[in-house]
Amino acid sequence: MRKIFLTITVVVIATMLLVSCRFSATPITISASPAAQATATQPPVVTASQAPAATATSGSTPTMTPYPLATAEAGRVQIRWYIGLGTGTDPAQLPIEQSVVDDFNASQSKIQLILEVVPSASARSTLAAEIASGKGPDLVGPVGWAASNDFYGEWADLAPLIQANHFDTRIFDKSLVNMYQTDQGQVGLPFAVSPFALEYNTDLFDEAGLAYPPATYGQQYTTADGTPVDWSWNTLAKVAQLLTLDKNGRNSTEPGFDKSHIVQYGFSWGSENQPEYWGAFYRAGSELGAGGARGNYLATIPQPWKDAWQWTYNGIWGPQPYIADHAVEQSAAFGGGNPFDSGKIAMTLAPSETLCCLRELKTWDFAAMPTYNGYVGGRVDADTFFILKTTQHLNEAFQAMVYLETTGVQKLITGTASTPPAYDSVPAISSARQAFLTAKEAQFPWVKNFNTLLAGLQYPDHPSAEVWVPNFNEAWDRNRTFGNLLTTTAGLDLAKEEATLASDLTVIYNK
Repeated sequence: MRKIFLTITVVVIATMLLVSCRFSATPITISASPAAQATATQPPVVTASQAPAATATSGSTPTMTPYPLATAEAGRVQIRWYIGLGTGTDPAQLPIEQSVVDDFNASQSKIQLILEVVPSASARSTLAAEIASGKGPDLVGPVGWAASNDFYGEWADLAPLIQANHFDTRIFDKSLVNMYQTDQGQVGLPFAVSPFALEYNTDLFDEAGLAYPPATYGQQYTTADGTPVDWSWNTLAKVAQLLTLDKNGRNSTEPGFDKSHIVQYGFSWGSENQPEYWGAFYRAGSELGAGGARGNYLATIPQPWKDAWQWTYNGIWGPQPYIADHAVEQSAAFGGGNPFDSGKIAMTLAPSETLCCLRELKTWDFAAMPTYNGYVGGRVDADTFFILKTTQHLNEAFQAMVYLETTGVQKLITGTASTPPAYDSVPAISSARQAFLTAKEAQFPWVKNFNTLLAGLQYPDHPSAEVWVPNFNEAWDRNRTFGNLLTTTAGLDLAKEEATLASDLTVIYNK
């Protein structure tokens, strides 16, 4: 559920398949300047009987018509739910969201929840202007980490509200609740999540006579000679080398292997072609050094990230390769940017939200994520709701948010056989996941290990790989340039490039 910003290796896939905004490339500055106050006005309040229809011409893509705000009802506290910074503006989503709003408003008489839907292209600037003018909404979302970083410092700490309302967070996995604990407090609660797992091509393993990767966390891998070994990134690399074949059928560990004519690779990062992601799969962290303030921020690359980058670089350019470079992954023979679906990649990492990418391949299953020094460095993509600090109705906004994340989840994420949900994701509420499992098991009947996918929810990246850093968007772009360099250029002095990256990021942080 993300409109993801990835490296150029997967731009085509990302724009085609993923729906919720992580972020845009231009930073937003919030200030109460006269210009901002002049352009930011309270959204008009008009009657809305139902979700507006999409407008379209023959052969065109439907676009969102202006969405009217409901008339304020006397005697109720109005809470505005701002949609557009992340997912939610698609014409098919609006009637479902409006239905949940209607349900909430009918369930009690003290709060009126009102939709404010803004096209994604202008959602950031509109929200910034509203906040600057003192007329911001109350609830914002669903939105992921990166898009929320544009408004770092604007989100309310929910901890006092959780305590005052006696809200039992045990309905969520503890790991997911902890994911939203930041230096700003408990800024969110889990809502729509997308766990990661290793995906592997069963046919390619069978053809090579290799054991499948373990489906259970903590389980060892059995090598070709029957030896049990830890399922680590180093083990994965060795298995991937055996599954990387040249045109003559030799694997990359065999004499005479032809690196210039590889027809099958052992591993691909798939949609995760961003250095922060590679690093987080080894160990969660941040390139922003501890402490500091503008003027003396310092970028430091965590050692696990350096190890992940070296592992990746060796996999592409080393003497026994196992990862396709950028040009190969973009080639028609390897799926034109969707390499695992080509059937020529043995293993990849992917979140549950990208299962739609597997349109052709029907010989795959899930396995546990590898370990780094005995530690599982998983990732969880997640969207949630944030409450603005500036709201005049913190408690009422929290009550509305709780409704969306509990009762509302039935229509927003779970859906029914006849009524699809608004958001294609996994419910953060553990008791609400059976519908997801049932639907996916019917869609992919050959997959045996869906529970392995859901087990990945116990291993979120905390802090997120998309954690806030100063001038986040520019820093992300600089990392992307670094990642592109690694996937397109042989013979690099990686330590020198990492030092240059850290130096550049330090400058960016202190702008």
